[in-house]
This record gives sequence, C-alpha cells and structure tokens, in this order.
Amino acid sequence: MRPKFSVANAGGQADGPFADADLIGPELRDWAASHYRRTVPVLRVWQHRAWLYGAAHYYAVGWTVLISLSLPFLIPYVTDGNGSRLLVQALSVFGAVVFGLHRTFKAEENYGKYRLHESSVYSLVRKLVDDPDQLGGTDAERRRRYLAEIERIRERARNDEINNLPSPSSPPRVGPVTPIPEQRDDGYRSAAAGPLRGGASP
Repeated sequence: MRPKFSVANAGGQADGPFADADLIGPELRDWAASHYRRTVPVLRVWQHRAWLYGAAHYYAVGWTVLISLSLPFLIPYVTDGNGSRLLVQALSVFGAVVFGLHRTFKAEENYGKYRLHESSVYSLVRKLVDDPDQLGGTDAERRRRYLAEIERIRERARNDEINNLPSPSSPPRVGPVTPIPEQRDDGYRSAAAGPLRGGASP
C-alpha cells in the first residue's frame, strides 16, 4: 500500500515548475530550476513522513470508531463459555493501545506539520512564477528573498524533527499558578497570596 512519492509541480521538463516563468530573467530562472531540483529530495522526505503519519492517524481513528460502535452490540452476547468475553477484552485492549500510540507519537499533529512544510515550498514557487514582484523589484532581490524563505521553511522543518519526541501525556501548564488557600484550625480559609498587602483579603 506504500505509494510512490512524486513531487508536485516537478513536471517532466528540464526547468520543472520554472519552465514557463516568463516574468523573471533567464539567469534567475536557471538558478531557481537548479535550486528546485536540489530541493526535490527534501520534499519527498516530507511527503513520506506526511503519508506515514496520515496513515497512522486514519488507522487509529478507524479502529477506535469501529470498536466504540461495535462494543455496545457485542456486550449483550458475552457469556463465560464461548470465548466472547475474551473477544471483548481483546478489542478493548487493542483500541486502547492504538489510541495511546496515536496520542504518544502525535500522528495527527505531525501529519499537518509535514504537509504544511511541503505546501509552503509550492506556494513560494508559485509566487516566484506568477507574481515575482512580491519577492522584490529586481531578480537579485527576488533571488535573495526566495532563498531566505526556503531556508526559513527548512529551518522550521528541522526544528519540528528535533522536537518531535513521543509525548506520553499532555504538556504541563506554563504560567502563574494561583496557590490553594490553606485550611486553618478555626475553620476559616486563609487568603491566597496576591497583590493586596497589609492583611487585606480580596
């Protein structure tokens, strides 16, 4: 079921998506085509990872929904003698494991990240081909801006790869935490520490 990863807009022409880029000069067009050919392997890596996480996401969602809908109809037929209890237990454990792995490896989040990185490159390419004035008034400015945008996209993708560690639980809350008032011996709660001073309670 593993698909073949063909980079969008690569085409069969020598200049790829820049073959018909008539709004830029020939020198910039040749440079952009050469740079895009060097970018294609990275785009294929992003496509592969997006497909992998996307397949894992839909696999987990499909099994979770199927098990959740089937258990109410299977439970009335559970008895001790025909193995139906073991079947229900196995389905429940399998659904919990699949859902836990989906959450731990952040399948849905990573799928969206790699699809976004790939799409950002295509959007930048279309911008240079169809409306190069958005990147600068001259070909030199457009080249520098295009290269800077590509590097920014790749840097963001590298950061996502480095920070992509399995998360067994939700991240801790960041920010100030209001302390819980303590219980006093006389039955009253002491005021929580706050901006007010001099013994005044809020």
